[in-house]
Amino acid sequence: MLQKENVFMKIKNTMARRNKFMHWVLAFIILLTSCGGRSDGDIQKAVNEKLSAMRAETRSTNVTATVKDGVVQLSGTCETPNCTDSIATVVKEVKGVKSVENKVQQSQAKTDFTLRTSVQTIISKYQGVQADVAGGVIVLRGLLSRDQLQPLMNELSALNPKKIDNQLAVQ
Repeated sequence: MLQKENVFMKIKNTMARRNKFMHWVLAFIILLTSCGGRSDGDIQKAVNEKLSAMRAETRSTNVTATVKDGVVQLSGTCETPNCTDSIATVVKEVKGVKSVENKVQQSQAKTDFTLRTSVQTIISKYQGVQADVAGGVIVLRGLLSRDQLQPLMNELSALNPKKIDNQLAVQ
């Protein structure tokens, strides 16, 4: 009878150890899965690093980000074409970001400056033509021969302005 009790106690102890081991394994798995996401602070740091790396490329010196529950809210301005989309795309790639609320706007003043510079380069090839740029609209004035009109319009259209207001006198 004593021998049966010893065997029974050994089985009971073995089962208790296994149960304890399984409880520890289960606790460890729960711990790992609950800590799988990044903290808002870690996400904020990674997003700020990405924004710093993009500042020169997008000319976005005042773009800021705030993170709450993995949602990144971007605000500020940038200057290059499609810069708002580029910034949001890069931020979405940061590990732990659930979504991005993009309130970054493209700076119209710098866009006009860039457009004006390109327009001036183009019209310098066409004697007698002047141009102004405001709000993404090119206003043409002056005198131009008929055979030069289409090449000029094609070159200006390639700059993707909002509109070309042609007030040229054609001869």
